[in-house]
This record gives sequence, C-alpha cells and structure tokens, in this order.
Amino acid sequence: MPNYLTKEEIRQWRSSLEKITLEEFAARLGKEVEESKPTNDVVDIVMSKGTSSNTSSNMKDGFSKIAERAFKRERQISHTPFSINKRNLSASKSVSNESLNQNSKIEKTLKRNVKSAENKIETVLEKVEKLSSSKKESQIILKKSLTDREQMVFEYLLNNKGKTVFAKDLAKLLDLPRDYVYKYIKNLRAKIEGDKLKNVPSGGFVLTD
Repeated sequence: MPNYLTKEEIRQWRSSLEKITLEEFAARLGKEVEESKPTNDVVDIVMSKGTSSNTSSNMKDGFSKIAERAFKRERQISHTPFSINKRNLSASKSVSNESLNQNSKIEKTLKRNVKSAENKIETVLEKVEKLSSSKKESQIILKKSLTDREQMVFEYLLNNKGKTVFAKDLAKLLDLPRDYVYKYIKNLRAKIEGDKLKNVPSGGFVLTD
C-alpha cells in the first residue's frame, strides 16, 4: 500500500524556504503525493489544491482573474467627479441649445403671425375706407319721411341706382295700375334732396348720386 504524505508533512513543505516541488519533497521522504478526492470540507479542498505542483501558479492566476474582474466592475459602477461633471455639463449644454432653438422658432412664428395680422388689418381698413367713401359720395338725403309704398319704390330705385327703372316694373312691385306709379315718383322727387331722381328720354326713371 502506497505511503502518502500526511497533512502535517504538507504543511512542513509549505513552510519550507527550499524551492522544491511537492513531488520532490515526497520522494525525499520516500512517500507519494495522494491524488485529490472530492470533498465538501473547505480546509480539505484548500489543502488538496495545494498538493499540486502548479498550485502556486494556479492560485496566482485565479487571484489575478478575480482582481481583474473586480477592477472592471469597479470602473463600470464608479465615476470620478470630473467625468460626472463633464457629463452633466454636456447634458446642460444640450438642454440649453434645445431651449434656444425652441425660443427662436417661437419668436419667428410670432413675428410671422403679427405680420400676417397687420396685413389683414390694413386690408380691412382699406375696404372700410373705400366703403365709407363710396357711401359718402352716394349718400341720398331725404327731406321728409316716406310712406310704406314710397319706401318700397325708393328702395327699388336705390338697389338699381344708375339703371333705368320702368313704370311697369314699379307697378308690378306695388301691385297697382301703372298710372298710380307716377304719383309716387312725384312724391319721391319732392322728398329727395337735390335733383337725383330723373326721367329717362327713352322712358322710365333713374336714381343718381
């Protein structure tokens, strides 16, 4: 039956300052290195790992990988004050530029709306002035109040101002014989200021400015 190194002998090898492998140390004692067996004991796991000649190198590699992962993780979750300030400054500049662009767009839109409103107001004022001027020029003054039928004849003449209106048209309007129309024409001439209701040579009447 093979004679294996004991745990105490392995500890002696670990504490020795002499740089030799565990196999060499076992051969010096006339023993062998026992192969590792599955175990749940933490101490045994650590000790069994230590029986390999590459134990020191493997542990160093393991620690290096762990340290490297920890360093990467730390860089991911940590930021220097400078990097934070730089990021915040960049975000602030972005927000500021966006606000300026929005204000500029709003200002341009307001200017266009004001200009459009001014143009519309000017157009309306021009129309009012023309209409007012036209009314002043075509204003017909009545010296006396009109009867209902006289009012009907007057409005018909006014709506056809400058055009020839025949007696038959007024007779149809009043639903009266044509001879009665001349009486209303005569009354209107007396009540309208100025000579604005005239006879037409070809027949009929015309109301002028």
